[in-house]
Amino acid sequence: MQTLLCPRCGEWMDETHPDFPRCVFCGEHLLRCGVCRHFPGEGQSCRLAKGHPVVYDQTVLDCPYHTPRFVVRRVHPVLAPHARWQMLASFVFTLSVALVAFLSRPTPQRLLLGGSAPTQAVVGDTIEVRLLVNSENQTPVRLRLDRRMLAVSQLVGIDPQPTRVEQKPKFYDIILPTRQGVQPVTVRLKSTQAGEYALKVTVMTANQDIAEWQAKVVVLKQAPSRRPPRRLGVLAMALWR
Repeated sequence: MQTLLCPRCGEWMDETHPDFPRCVFCGEHLLRCGVCRHFPGEGQSCRLAKGHPVVYDQTVLDCPYHTPRFVVRRVHPVLAPHARWQMLASFVFTLSVALVAFLSRPTPQRLLLGGSAPTQAVVGDTIEVRLLVNSENQTPVRLRLDRRMLAVSQLVGIDPQPTRVEQKPKFYDIILPTRQGVQPVTVRLKSTQAGEYALKVTVMTANQDIAEWQAKVVVLKQAPSRRPPRRLGVLAMALWR
């Protein structure tokens, strides 16, 4: 990119201006042969122009060898101020997008826990809590049961058979055997007291990965009685028989 000096009015004119090669101030043509460094003279043949035509001061040719004499400055298009600002802005924008995408990407969990349990039971019933444990690390899994849950129920059994059980002041730590892939675990509890309770199970690994599962169960003193059939229903049953 070049900035030319108009030989008529003396103003500067950039090649990127929409009115180029006409001077925006006086209308002078800035690419005429008279302002070229290779101009041979008025009415002379130009050796660089195609076909060696006779040129004059006001002759305008589409010549690839035209070299302006009045050049104020030359700047490479990539190093032009506006190009540099655009490149810098593009670089900063790309860097910010890449940084946000890197920091906001979800980190996959190394320990997953899912479970199911009945929402209602009767005193004396056995409640089966079925869990699915998936751990990436091939390390023993620690199943933690709250003592408050065992205060209103009785632990009947755990499948698979635990390798070790540790009693803590507030919970029981049950060490399960190491298995590959998804490991099904079943905890059987016998309800001993009526009320509404929270079933909470915590799973931990040796690498301090923790996953929790929680549900609510309502324990009744006795099974709810069935409603007697309505009279219309009794009549319909009698007629059907």
